[in-house]
Amino acid sequence: MRTQRTQPALPGATLPTAPMPGYAPGYIVEPQPASSRRSHSVRRAVVRLLGLALLLEGVYLALYPLFAGTTAPGDAAKQALQALFPWLPALYWTTAFPAVGRFLTRVPLLNPGVDSGLANLLLALLVLAFALVLVAAGVGRRVAGQQLSRAGARLLFWWVFVLALVFGLTYVCAPSLVSRDVFLYAFAGRVVVLYHANPYTASQALFAHDALRAVILSGVHETLPYGPVWLDIGIPLALLARGSLATILIEYRLLALVVHLLNAALVWAILAKMKPETRIAATILYAWNPVLLLLGIAEMHMIGVVILFVLLAAFFFQRNSLLLSWVFLLLAALINGFCLLFLPIFLRLLWREVRLAPRVQRLLWWLTAVGITALILVLAYAPYWQGWGLPGVLESMRQTFWQGEALNSLDAALLHLPIVLPPAISWLIVPHHWTMLLLAAVVLLLLLGTWLIDSLALALLFNCWLFLALVVLLPVYWPWYVLLLLTLALCTANARTILLTLLLALGTLVSYYCLLWRVPWSGQALLVVGLPLLVWGWALFFASTWQMVRVRAGDSRPVANVKGSPRVSWPSRPPHSSWPSRGPTAQGRS
Repeated sequence: MRTQRTQPALPGATLPTAPMPGYAPGYIVEPQPASSRRSHSVRRAVVRLLGLALLLEGVYLALYPLFAGTTAPGDAAKQALQALFPWLPALYWTTAFPAVGRFLTRVPLLNPGVDSGLANLLLALLVLAFALVLVAAGVGRRVAGQQLSRAGARLLFWWVFVLALVFGLTYVCAPSLVSRDVFLYAFAGRVVVLYHANPYTASQALFAHDALRAVILSGVHETLPYGPVWLDIGIPLALLARGSLATILIEYRLLALVVHLLNAALVWAILAKMKPETRIAATILYAWNPVLLLLGIAEMHMIGVVILFVLLAAFFFQRNSLLLSWVFLLLAALINGFCLLFLPIFLRLLWREVRLAPRVQRLLWWLTAVGITALILVLAYAPYWQGWGLPGVLESMRQTFWQGEALNSLDAALLHLPIVLPPAISWLIVPHHWTMLLLAAVVLLLLLGTWLIDSLALALLFNCWLFLALVVLLPVYWPWYVLLLLTLALCTANARTILLTLLLALGTLVSYYCLLWRVPWSGQALLVVGLPLLVWGWALFFASTWQMVRVRAGDSRPVANVKGSPRVSWPSRPPHSSWPSRGPTAQGRS
């Protein structure tokens, strides 16, 4: 045989005798599971949220000495809170870090020793907290786009919820409050419990000797501006308080904290079925928001309870508990008359859900709904009917919707313009004329809504815009109504609506800042309402222009809509023949 010789191998080549990795037959190479990557992203998001929460809590604690400086040293509410929480001054940065206070005194705009500087510093810290919440919501939005597991979503929810509890407790202990509405709530309950009188008919001047009447501003809310259900909620709190200012404040603030946490959980639950990818960011925007914490807990406005009932109505509607959802929405309307606007749209939704049932079952359902509605109305109004009656109820509705004065609104700003307006515009901006045209437009929008609405998401979006138009354009503007607007916008997950309500929430902080001046400014609505609307409009314009430029430049990539942001098509209705059938029985009858 011929001798076999081996040729020299080229540099870098693999020799035929080199060992090569191999796998046994039947061995399957499995890629790294995606669950580990998702859990890593969840842990990273939790760490980031914790870091932002620490910064946010530091900002909220830094507000304490500024809150204490917004009222006079002899203010009754401040003295009651200082007696209830004597350790609060130890948390003031003005005491712990006096060098910071001395440095700020060199900056005239932020000098906490001057009223204007204190208000400026307070506004700056609130805006900083608002920005931190937006960053935290961005973290939640990014982690939600990675198809979270159920355990990961639950972990994020509980972290957000626990941190919201910490922030809420921080505002429960806030050392003062500017609004006096909480004392009006307690005073109305005290009139029922202690004096056995009807707070809707009895004049507050009859109880001038009462301790609570002394801390309520004279001439403010001589007639109660809220419904009987809120008065019923205040009665047990008045029984427990026994006239103590400190007990009243802590009772209502703890109630507001519980309501705030329930609302945050409901926002999460509603979006979990409607738009799961937006629930983390939306819950953060609600639960950590300084606007909701300040006005909803520290100042304790009743709008938080209204939000709770509206969210409960949406929650039970999603779970086909139609009667319960109707009851909660009716309770919201019996607290605040503006929620009456939600009832026609919701009745339309109920009709769509019930119309597919057999005729007898449908008839029984509507009879039950009417009976429950009548029972709730009787139970709500019967204790206060004597001396009040139907004329009193109608007068209360008239004061809610037919406003004869202009205050803190766009109408007030137009009335006080330093120029002479044409006669037609001068006639239009008279509060009665302005209100008349606005209510006519609202009625037309309600008719349009009852024709178009076919889902809960669209109903929430339509109600949000309807309530927005009413609150923004009425002659009297109260900034705490923005809390309900923001909540409805978050539940719709519509990016454009959320942007507008966030801008209005930022304007609410400016409105609170103007309230600290103690000198009314008739043109504040131009800054609080007009500027957010202007910025929102320009933002939409530039966003649309950018999309058009990309299309004209030949970008083949489609311009996707914002995730979780439904687009409303042009108004149209399907023909009657395309409606879902009502079953064999209904078809036979037709």
